[in-house]
Amino acid sequence: MTFLRVAELQNFTKAAEQLGYSQSTVTVQIQQLEQELNIKLFERIGKKVTVTQKGWEVFDYAKEIRNLTEKIKYTSAEDNAIKGKVCIGVIESLLYSDMIKILSAYHKKYPKVELIVKTNYVDVLLEMMAHNEVDFIFVMDRMIYHKEWVKAYVQKEEIAFFAQYGHHLTQKENVTIEEVLKEDIILTEKGVSYRKELDEYVEKNKIDFKPFLEIGDTKVIVELMKKGEGISFLPKIAVLEEIENQKIKKINVKNWNIEMWKQILYHKNKYVTPQMDAFLKMLIEMQCNKLKY
Repeated sequence: MTFLRVAELQNFTKAAEQLGYSQSTVTVQIQQLEQELNIKLFERIGKKVTVTQKGWEVFDYAKEIRNLTEKIKYTSAEDNAIKGKVCIGVIESLLYSDMIKILSAYHKKYPKVELIVKTNYVDVLLEMMAHNEVDFIFVMDRMIYHKEWVKAYVQKEEIAFFAQYGHHLTQKENVTIEEVLKEDIILTEKGVSYRKELDEYVEKNKIDFKPFLEIGDTKVIVELMKKGEGISFLPKIAVLEEIENQKIKKINVKNWNIEMWKQILYHKNKYVTPQMDAFLKMLIEMQCNKLKY
């Protein structure tokens, strides 16, 4: 397990931190494994650590061992109750719009499972998944393709401009993007997948534009919009409840059609534990029900 973590991170210090060991303990364990196998697993040049060719061969076997260990652990359990941990990586806007209810419902159904949720940008979450720091990720982005990822669920999501119900731009049939960008705009932080779409458009068309507020909390953005404090560019799912309650309304921007995809992904070599499988099924069922609604 120590070898896998060092290989995934290619960093002894980070591996030690994640495993809860001292760096010297990790170093000794790797040395012992190299001696036992009579194989050099890592090249250490200065502070840089890279896995050797033989090390990558051992890495594949080690992943099989880890998966088998997980299977044995759950097969040999005294009872069939689902327990253990599930570590989920999710972007912030999906946490508030799609995850709150399921976290509560899942805990009620499987009280012995410890849930860990980590929020970050899509690129960071993909890296965390590659290093086995999360069991799976739930993100919104352009369609993600990679031979190493299993795509458990995909759903199209509209990204649009929204404002307080009654705002003068929501009452027009066709609004130009230039009209929108003259208003007070509240945006998520740079680096968020759908924010990138707007930034690319502004840069490409050399538009002099700056939001009056940038903030990472989608809930705060929605509350400010409800009070008429500005316009925002968000996934429709983030304001669905407010739209239904006529608190917020979409602005019909001419020739502006941005779509992204909600995607649930996990690594193809990941052993899907019973608790992870239960969470995935509950999350996918919830998404399908929302789509029907």
